[in-house]
Amino acid sequence: MDVSFSAKQIAPSATLAINELIATIRAGGEKVYHMGFGESPFPVHSRVRKALCDNSWRQRYLPTQGIIELREQISGFYQKMFDLQYSQEQIVIGPGSKPLMFAALTALDGPIFLPAPSWVSYQHMGRFLSRDVHHIVTLSMNSYRLEPDLLELAIRAHSPDRDQQKVLVLNYPCNPTGHTFSSKELKELADVAREYNAVVVSDEIYALTHFRDQEHHSIAEFYPEGTLVTGGLSKDRSLGGYRLGALLLPPDEKQLLRSILAVGSELWSSVSAPIQYAGIEAYRTDTELVDYIEDCAVVHELVTRYAYKRIHNMGVSCPYPQGAFYLFPDWNSQREALQKKGVTTSNELAKHLLKNWFLASLPGVEFGMPPDDLSLRLATVDYDGASAYKAFQKRRKSAIKDPESFVLSIAPSVVEGCNQLERFTAELD
Repeated sequence: MDVSFSAKQIAPSATLAINELIATIRAGGEKVYHMGFGESPFPVHSRVRKALCDNSWRQRYLPTQGIIELREQISGFYQKMFDLQYSQEQIVIGPGSKPLMFAALTALDGPIFLPAPSWVSYQHMGRFLSRDVHHIVTLSMNSYRLEPDLLELAIRAHSPDRDQQKVLVLNYPCNPTGHTFSSKELKELADVAREYNAVVVSDEIYALTHFRDQEHHSIAEFYPEGTLVTGGLSKDRSLGGYRLGALLLPPDEKQLLRSILAVGSELWSSVSAPIQYAGIEAYRTDTELVDYIEDCAVVHELVTRYAYKRIHNMGVSCPYPQGAFYLFPDWNSQREALQKKGVTTSNELAKHLLKNWFLASLPGVEFGMPPDDLSLRLATVDYDGASAYKAFQKRRKSAIKDPESFVLSIAPSVVEGCNQLERFTAELD
């Protein structure tokens, strides 16, 4: 059958595709060190699990915007955790933050600007919508952090008319680099966005996975009239399969809200009723669930910074992670040695590692980097989350004091993945 032009512009999600590929390889009995897919591995908290069971009888369609009880709970959650003020009328519930982001980009007019690297789906959403998508290539030496002058240069080059609305998509702590922004850096970006009429869609799904030496701030603090914030349960509460996300809109944007709800009504109708009612429990701040979120973030920190240290000691360029569970190293300084092996692009590098070293990763080109940039996105969550969480509860002080011993005991596949990278890199010398 004939396929539409729009459909031809979009490829399957690289992150989901690698996960399905590795599952198939492992099902065949082959060993693979899986650093290609970022799914938080910790178990469903008992309070959330009970809430889901208690509400399993609910079978009716719910409002597209989401039930008021959940939106009110999310309003309180953002006030308590981030000191952000959103009424329940400004909040939209969706089946994960990804479709909410798609609905927002559908509703918002203007060309889309993306820092490179940035999460794989943003560029495909924009192209599916037949929008102009402009990547702003950032620098490894600055941890691939978007800087105000780079943003201004990109806007002046591609859309200098201040009367034309633009859309800037941010994500932090960042997938794929693990970097985040300080409040000063966010204020500077907000000033440029305001000056050039750029709406910011701020994907803050990893907000509560920031590491202990960091503090999360939303750009909405400094640009409330021009920022949309997305979040959800998948990362800090390890509930990716629940498919529950939230979109927070600026005040007095009634037409934007109507448009987003119109898109949602045609795409997902409403989020699953049992999931929404379980979500009320998942967004509570007066229970031990907040401690659970913080403890899981510490485990992510210990494992991810262990892997960073290993990669750094190999002499491989890699930004220092500040949150989430990703690393973004590159082998550009080993380009000549890799070329002798027939590796000249990040796609070829990822395929080489999978075929010869049994290590799964994602190529930097999927995140908006130039094809010949020899960068990879590595995830650091290939371990049993339930066992790791129990071990951390028993050995909290020793785990923090001696993270290497802790990681060696709870994340052997991540450790061996680092060993494979070390052997591979040593072979290039």
